[in-house]
Amino acid sequence: MKHFDDETFTTKNTGFDDVKDRVSDMASKVKDKADQVADTMSEKMDQQRASAADNLKRFASAIHDNAESAPGGPKAVNLTHKVADGMESTASYLRDHDFSQMGKDIMDVCRRHPTQSLVAALAVGFLLGRSRR
Repeated sequence: MKHFDDETFTTKNTGFDDVKDRVSDMASKVKDKADQVADTMSEKMDQQRASAADNLKRFASAIHDNAESAPGGPKAVNLTHKVADGMESTASYLRDHDFSQMGKDIMDVCRRHPTQSLVAALAVGFLLGRSRR
């Protein structure tokens, strides 16, 4: 049977501690890099959300401006204004809510209206599938 002195255990523990420290440092660096990437992605998504809201608002304004010339009489004009109002409302929602809040709102709607949500999800999936062909 082989006997080990305290110095042997200390040397082995020191080596283990060095490896443990290196792994911990690498994990910390990876976490920092992941946080940086997440922050960059979040900023870009917020910029795109704001850009989409601005474009939607601009498009709604153009629809309002041209609503009076829509063919079909007063009913068509009123419908055109309502569509533009809905687009403005959507633009305001996009501007005022971040993606986390939007996700919570979507979940609330799905809980309140599960059947309609399932039908809508199927329809969107079908349309996406058809558009990829």
